[in-house]
Amino acid sequence: MNEIFLKLSEQLNSSVFVLMALLVATGYGLLKIGGWTERFLHLNQKIDGALSMEKTVIRLEQLTELIYNNTLKTPLVKSFSPIVLTHTGLEASGIIGFKILLNREFLKLSNLVEEKSPQNAYDIQVASMRVASEHFINVLNATELLKAKEYAYSKGLRFEDLSSVLGVLLRNEIFKSKGIAVSEVDEHLHNSV
Repeated sequence: MNEIFLKLSEQLNSSVFVLMALLVATGYGLLKIGGWTERFLHLNQKIDGALSMEKTVIRLEQLTELIYNNTLKTPLVKSFSPIVLTHTGLEASGIIGFKILLNREFLKLSNLVEEKSPQNAYDIQVASMRVASEHFINVLNATELLKAKEYAYSKGLRFEDLSSVLGVLLRNEIFKSKGIAVSEVDEHLHNSV
């Protein structure tokens, strides 16, 4: 056996050693790639688990917003279900011009609500509030933006709080277009849109 290895080693030249080195490097690389694949598979499983918590986080976010609105001295919306505008919310809507804004942007905003696939009146309310919150600053023109900032400052509100007024008005317009009564929000376990 020793003689065979000696004869082979005499026959080997530098190119064979390079090929052997490449073979070993390739095997090592494949081993490392397999480890990375396993690591990414594990991370994907963690991400999938986190995505299922999205609805819970959204619900908590909305509850926190309602609690915050309920503790304000001048809340814009009443935190009972269904959500309705307070005197301050109606005043903000008139001063900033949310009805004009909604007439101009209704198609865009209602399509964004529909993308969230609401199944009933309650889902429409939740999606409307979410869309209004996410797209509030993008739908305001320069004049409305200035009025909103001035109003928020004068009332001691956060600028973002005004999005809830737009959310309620958006929900009402969507309900009107679908022939749904606002009172149906509380019947979300029974009816579907």
